[in-house]
Amino acid sequence: MLRVAATIAFAALAAMVIRRRRSSLKNLRSPSHPSLLWGHEQLEFEDDQGWQWRQWFTECGKAFKIRAAWGHPDILVMGDTVGLSHIYTKNAYNYAHSPVFRPLIERLTGRGLIWIEGERAHKRMRALVAPAFSADNVRNMHPAIYHVSHALRDRILHEVAASGDSASLVLNVIEYTALATLDIIGRVAFGYDFNSVGQAEETVQITEVWRKQNEMGCTHGAFVAMLALRLFPWITSLPLEAIEAQGAVANNIRRLAKDIVANGQGDDKHEGKDLMSLLLKANAERQSGQPVEIEDIYEHIVTFVVAGHETTSSTLAFTIWSLARNPEVQQKLREEVSSVVGDITYDDFADPDRLPYLDAVCKEAMRLFPPSARNEKVAEADDVIPLRHSVRGVDGTWIDALPVRAGQVIHIPSIAINRDQDVWGTDADTFRPTRWLVGRPSQSRYCSPDERGIPSANEMCGGWNGLFTFSEGPRICVGLKLALFEYKAILTTLVRTFEFHDTGVELTLRHGATLSPRVKGREDEGINLPVRLTIL
Repeated sequence: MLRVAATIAFAALAAMVIRRRRSSLKNLRSPSHPSLLWGHEQLEFEDDQGWQWRQWFTECGKAFKIRAAWGHPDILVMGDTVGLSHIYTKNAYNYAHSPVFRPLIERLTGRGLIWIEGERAHKRMRALVAPAFSADNVRNMHPAIYHVSHALRDRILHEVAASGDSASLVLNVIEYTALATLDIIGRVAFGYDFNSVGQAEETVQITEVWRKQNEMGCTHGAFVAMLALRLFPWITSLPLEAIEAQGAVANNIRRLAKDIVANGQGDDKHEGKDLMSLLLKANAERQSGQPVEIEDIYEHIVTFVVAGHETTSSTLAFTIWSLARNPEVQQKLREEVSSVVGDITYDDFADPDRLPYLDAVCKEAMRLFPPSARNEKVAEADDVIPLRHSVRGVDGTWIDALPVRAGQVIHIPSIAINRDQDVWGTDADTFRPTRWLVGRPSQSRYCSPDERGIPSANEMCGGWNGLFTFSEGPRICVGLKLALFEYKAILTTLVRTFEFHDTGVELTLRHGATLSPRVKGREDEGINLPVRLTIL
């Protein structure tokens, strides 16, 4: 047995050495001082706020290679905006999720739109689900979104009043925002009330188990496990407890999905426009010889419940924390949204000129706190990636296009791209919403005369408002409009009712399944974003 294992390990190592020698990245620069065992990957895994990647941008340029751990072939890191657009927009279907990440995506979010690969399959699936998230449909989600927003407000009001601490309470806000966004996606996509804000035990477990999985993903053990999976991808098929635990949330949702589908079928919703209606209609019609089976619907439910609640929840919680640390920004926001009587509509939110300060706060939070802080792709065929900014090669020549071979792993550090000081200035880490208002004469009251605005369009990415937060190209977030509507609706509801106060803690940000905050010195508490709230 040991002889067989040793033979397999030797063969794998030999294959990696051969691949490294064939690498097309030989002339590309690499950061200094890699670890013999971990290469640069441990530094990358432990990165906080994108600082390490940005240091490497300065050292090597916006496209460079890092030494992979355990002798794996070098990894390309791409921060160049033209290179990103080539990978994600112009040649998107040549760059798939890596063989390590795709099984993880399946375990976490099911076999839905995030997991699916291949141009034909992806386009077919996106065409099926995208109409549910059109502007008209999202506009009509107003009652459901505000029902949940008000329920969250009322729950926090009750907890503050019950605390007996002079109407003040410290909350881990990321727990509360997750409950609200889970309830919203249930109502607007599937006509199902998770009642998480109301503390329904079965559905509250979804957010709790997800948070624990996210915490596990930030540990050194998870990093080592990822390397092992890269070396031996067949491990994912073994009935190991740690691997099965990764699918706990998805399996919980699959069990609930049977009730969700039964509820949709019972209401005869085939003519509706929400996601469940579209899925049930496709199931009934067996369109174009490509049937949507009931089991496929379960996978769509898993995908949209997980991805549809956790991403918005994360950025919303970071926004509340940022407002607590910037009371003057918080007050300006409160004054603007309080000038509107009643609930603020989708059209108010969608037009940046109607509530410009709210719009600026939203964009700034999305820039600083992208839920997916890092992505990993792999080239499926040989290609040449153009660059906006040439990088100097090891031999001193300038490189303006990178040849890559099939199988090349590519890391895309979203948080570092969004915080790149060469693009966003020396205050790239600062929460400064007014940068989005500079140059707009009608908003000059918010800006200082010498204040720097956002970069020019050709310096930014091709995604939403020049940010990489929602990706870009044909795989850009399909629920983008819903995410922005619910984000703004919940935020305005809370900021009209509560004042957020800084608790004085400092955070460290790690990259689990999503961007995960921990309190410095109290990391053993897990994901935590403490904010003190008082009633206005």
